[in-house]
Amino acid sequence: MDTDQSVVLPHRFTGRTSGATLLKLSCARPRPGRPFGADAVARLTADGLLGQVLWSTTCTATDVSWANFQQLRDSGLFLAQVDLGGAAGDPARVRELVLAVQILRSLGILVEYDLDLFAGTPRFAGVRDKVAMLRAMVGDGSTPAYFTTAAIVADCSPWLAGYRQRLDPAVQPWLGAGGLSQQLSEAWAEILLAERLLLGLRGGAAHRIALQRLTLRSNTELLNLVATSAREFETSGGTRLLDDELVGPRAELLTQTMLALRNRFWAANKHVVPGPVAAYGG
Repeated sequence: MDTDQSVVLPHRFTGRTSGATLLKLSCARPRPGRPFGADAVARLTADGLLGQVLWSTTCTATDVSWANFQQLRDSGLFLAQVDLGGAAGDPARVRELVLAVQILRSLGILVEYDLDLFAGTPRFAGVRDKVAMLRAMVGDGSTPAYFTTAAIVADCSPWLAGYRQRLDPAVQPWLGAGGLSQQLSEAWAEILLAERLLLGLRGGAAHRIALQRLTLRSNTELLNLVATSAREFETSGGTRLLDDELVGPRAELLTQTMLALRNRFWAANKHVVPGPVAAYGG
């Protein structure tokens, strides 16, 4: 069992884990009479760790069911890395994925995923499909939107290659190191961990509502930026929508709102953080 927290929370890791022990466990594929995650719970029980640690795992959308994951949550599961499995562009698989994410978040389980916007067969249509999938997944604001824009290695049109080069710096306020999506992910992890550890948070419900609204605003801004700029670039070979003077102020406003929200919440909850509470953005 891996106790490296940087592995457990590749996107969401925060220093404010409130002393929790976080493990990453691999789960065997389900089979009749042995549901997904049963082997992980058995290992925790055998090691005397059940109820003593929080843990994460990787799963597919088909692995997720309410009853089983409710039991896994009660056994310490707090984060699921969901394999998107090429669902973009397949309406049935997207619906299955959206349902899985909804179940996980309604159970209070954090959701992570990996998505490269230009992987596979790079086309503008593929970008549209992935953005549409993300909209469906994160549409309620309980999970931040994020993706990568790695260099395109397969053959593609010069316009798509040019679009990727323009898009990559434009989305860094959200997706770069310490960007808005990462900060939102950390904020969700912070409150979930504190609630799971029964630390007696003040204003937790109000903070969740404010955080969900801000996450929805951020997701909408980011995905609209990609969708509209991609459409314009595909038809004309260029766009000003990605210019820093247009993107920067909107991203900065969201970032400052995020910093203020987190700082207010933790200032009101100094009693659950050992030692001085350092302000975010300071």
